[in-house]
Amino acid sequence: MSDAERRALLLLAQGHTAKSAAALLDTTEAAVNERLREARRKTGVGSSRELARLVSRENRDEKIGVAGGVGHAAVEGRVLNLRARWPVLLGVSALVILASVVGAVTALAVSGQAAPDPTTPPRVVATYPKPGDVVPAGPLTLKVTFDRPMQPKSFAFVMRDRESYPDCSGSPAQSPDGRSYSLNCTVQAGRTYLVGFNSPSNPFFKSLAGVPATPVTLTFSAK
Repeated sequence: MSDAERRALLLLAQGHTAKSAAALLDTTEAAVNERLREARRKTGVGSSRELARLVSRENRDEKIGVAGGVGHAAVEGRVLNLRARWPVLLGVSALVILASVVGAVTALAVSGQAAPDPTTPPRVVATYPKPGDVVPAGPLTLKVTFDRPMQPKSFAFVMRDRESYPDCSGSPAQSPDGRSYSLNCTVQAGRTYLVGFNSPSNPFFKSLAGVPATPVTLTFSAK
């Protein structure tokens, strides 16, 4: 099955309909139904709900496996916390998001910083560790900071492979200003680590305006 078909099935397993899954996947209800039909055809399972249950069992730790590229392209193994279910924003919810965007722009203006264009992708402006850093082995708080406030409960810490990903636990914590996410991890001496923030198939770090952040991969080592 394709990654798109698996995502549609996982949402179905969480109780979504094709219509609500389409809203979360930024596509049409017809496209979701077509993905479900293709998944049934490829697997031979007659019921979308039954197939969704089987896929959910394989992914019960909420991590998705996807195929990577070749050559210099990194192989993307899993994603921590694909995305917390985010409701379709209607009425008051839309006003709350609008107020948050206006507040963020105002805060930047007051601080003397130019507000980012809300139609452009958010950018990573800082990480801990910094790229190329060598950090002490043991507990580590992995942190990524963007150039603007980000959607709450929507994130993608991307694992390239098991050997190059820290041992992390719990859910990431968002900073009060909404620009940073922190994740508690542990690193081992003599290891080099790679952590992705977003990827083409997992673009869940998003601005308040719903624009996915530009994918970035952080590389660091432990001693």
